Amino acid sequence: MAKKKSAYNAVVWVILLLLIVGLAGFGATNFGGTVNSVGSVGNRDISVDRYARELQNELASLSQQFGTNLTLQQAQMFGIDQAVLQRILSTTALENEAERIGLSVGDQRVGEQVLNITAFQGVDGEFDREGYRFALQNAGLSESEFEEGLRMDLARTLMQEAVSGAA
Repeated sequence: MAKKKSAYNAVVWVILLLLIVGLAGFGATNFGGTVNSVGSVGNRDISVDRYARELQNELASLSQQFGTNLTLQQAQMFGIDQAVLQRILSTTALENEAERIGLSVGDQRVGEQVLNITAFQGVDGEFDREGYRFALQNAGLSESEFEEGLRMDLARTLMQEAVSGAA
């Protein structure tokens, strides 16, 4: 009887072990992993960083407007988080379409835009390379990320103008 019970327990443990291994292999692909995007439009993913940055900018802008700091919970109550996400989805759709048809702007145009941004100008009104790096560092962006974003903004603007002109 003891042998029979011991064999029965061994079979139960083997089945449980196989079940655990099977479930771990099937459903644990994202355990301990990180989420990198909040969604996608076409081929373009919307990064968590982009969403967080734009939500933070919106909260800062509204906080300044109302003269009080808005919390994330308040933003969610007013639907600000969803409005920001919708805006990002719309702009990403335009970016995706611009990329799909091969619409882009050249390095010269991007450079002109960077030089004309007042936040990157020194006290003499000229472009300040160190101020540029410092401002981007504070915003959590590298120069290449910022310039690629600016390139997409310019291409998206061209796309919007073409669509509104056709309408």
